[in-house]
Amino acid sequence: MPNPHEERIRAAFTRQAPTFEDARLNIAFTSSVPWLLDHVTPEAADVGLDVAGGTGIVSRALAPGVARVIAVDSTPAMIAEGRRRADVEELANVDFVRGTAEALPLASAAFTLVFTRFALHHLTDPRRAVVEMARVCRPGGRVVVMDLVASADPEIAERQDRMERLRDPSHVRMPPRGMIPQWLQECGLVVDRVADREVDRPVRQWLEQAMTEESAAAQVHEAFEAELGGGAETGMRPHRGTDGVSLWFHQLWEISVARTHPDVS
Repeated sequence: MPNPHEERIRAAFTRQAPTFEDARLNIAFTSSVPWLLDHVTPEAADVGLDVAGGTGIVSRALAPGVARVIAVDSTPAMIAEGRRRADVEELANVDFVRGTAEALPLASAAFTLVFTRFALHHLTDPRRAVVEMARVCRPGGRVVVMDLVASADPEIAERQDRMERLRDPSHVRMPPRGMIPQWLQECGLVVDRVADREVDRPVRQWLEQAMTEESAAAQVHEAFEAELGGGAETGMRPHRGTDGVSLWFHQLWEISVARTHPDVS
């Protein structure tokens, strides 16, 4: 029987496949790839796995510097778009596989580098995805997780999630800041470093990229305008753009870099 949330994810990202890499609407998403690659530190011999990789935007950026990379995603439209772009870019060492992050259809200890970006907040069991990432990583390999993170205040975090969910119904919840490193450690990995950055994003393009339903977009605007007028805090810290009219808001992104223990047997 189909999982209702998996169907929600596929529906959302089937809609978003054409705009997923549109820098006019998603500049924060597309321009952040180098920041992730700085933490991934790819090596020529690496066999990489991009978990919930969508169109493989990170896989394709990584491909020239590694032996091979596979992007796993559950949405056929995203995979088709990724394959199309890989063909255009003449990348022979990028493959796409359909599958879910919580049950990767791949062998244990098959990859030296396993990474995911902006995926865990869409999952009902994000910790399970981290367990799977650790499973498929070889001894001495690296696991890198990048995602949105929420306020440490549960009430504010729930308001943040409500805004994200209005924009994209496949959103479940953002992990609290510092939770992902904890999950990695619970899987027996050694966390080498954690970095974060605050990102300022324009509301109109953020909603347009997700093709947010009109009434939901109106609710987001209303909540942000109300906060600017002294109303309830959304946790997104909305503000006016430099033009004094447009709406902008903030997200916090976190990268956790971990490694598996080397095989000493």
